[in-house]
Amino acid sequence: MIGHADVEKLRSLRAPGPVLLSLYLPVPLDPAAVRELAAEAGNLMRGARAAEGDGAGTAGVGRADRDAVLGALAAHGRDWLGHTVAFFACDQIGLFEALPLPCVLPERAVLAARPHVRPLLAALQRCPDYRVAVADRRHAWVLSVHGGKVDSVARRSEEGPRSPGFGGWYGLEARSVQQRIIGLGWHHYREVAAILDRAAAADGIVPLVIGGHHDSIPGLLAALPPAVRQSYAGSFTADPHTLTPAKIRELASPVVDGWVARREQDLAGGVLGQAPRRLAAIGTPATLAAVNQGAAARLLVAQEEMIPGYVCGRCGALSTGSDQCPDWGTAAQGVPDLLEEMVQRTLDDHGDVAVLRDAPFGVAAMLRFPVTTEESITGERGG
Repeated sequence: MIGHADVEKLRSLRAPGPVLLSLYLPVPLDPAAVRELAAEAGNLMRGARAAEGDGAGTAGVGRADRDAVLGALAAHGRDWLGHTVAFFACDQIGLFEALPLPCVLPERAVLAARPHVRPLLAALQRCPDYRVAVADRRHAWVLSVHGGKVDSVARRSEEGPRSPGFGGWYGLEARSVQQRIIGLGWHHYREVAAILDRAAAADGIVPLVIGGHHDSIPGLLAALPPAVRQSYAGSFTADPHTLTPAKIRELASPVVDGWVARREQDLAGGVLGQAPRRLAAIGTPATLAAVNQGAAARLLVAQEEMIPGYVCGRCGALSTGSDQCPDWGTAAQGVPDLLEEMVQRTLDDHGDVAVLRDAPFGVAAMLRFPVTTEESITGERGG
């Protein structure tokens, strides 16, 4: 499964022209339907064309890249059931990657000079890594979920074999957690809270789901240190005796989905709230101006939409028209998706990017400072 390191690796790649294929292909759960994937992939690749004005407006996907995709589907299609697979292929630079994503995304084929990574960012945001703590007064289980894989971090049961070195905890798979568990206090919920705190310090803050009996969830939540408590995504009720890793993931997944949806709504509401203070740009013209000036601290972009556009071959300014660059006299170069270029530019400027569903705008940005043109200050909703 992908991670942010994969996105940064892909972002560093460049082809000599608009010849690099980015293909996002959902693989059905039904094994019998896999045989139809080659035809679907072929149709998508035939429909991928470079943008007008980029010097290769009628060029299509190269034969070697097409054959590499179809060969990978024939060999591994059944291994990817229920996932969207992202293919990146460019024979000219020796690139071929097939990355199964942790959630299903719409199909898409893009031909450009660099990988189209916006759907990858959407996948990472929609299906984040998270932790689950299941506890009652006698039992506890801390798990880590990464890309659909569930790993046990630590587990304790008063009825199970006791380890004299770890106060009843056993099955510790992470050595760093093993080393830190010694010396924890005897209070049960505080032990669980301490493990979560140390896991966050070692591997970073991720959403936290708490499960267990209805009366045990508040006890564990109250024991959490403030930094870990802020990552709390929600809870589910269940008898810890009946839970398996697969069942825990089944119960926790809707909780995380709800947390992601609330976060997207908060981000959209935040940018709307900042607009009257001139610290937000809303709509394509205003956000383009902000990105071109390096003012976008956080870019919020719609998941589905693609907007053809242009980049100036001399100053790099992004625009919706070939005649809109202030650096006149330089031919504008077409790009298949202006939103992707805005994403790339924002990341290059060390800004954040959020890919939203059901946002009240096509694109918007939280600003580091007010932009300088009247159009970009006022913006227009809907982009």
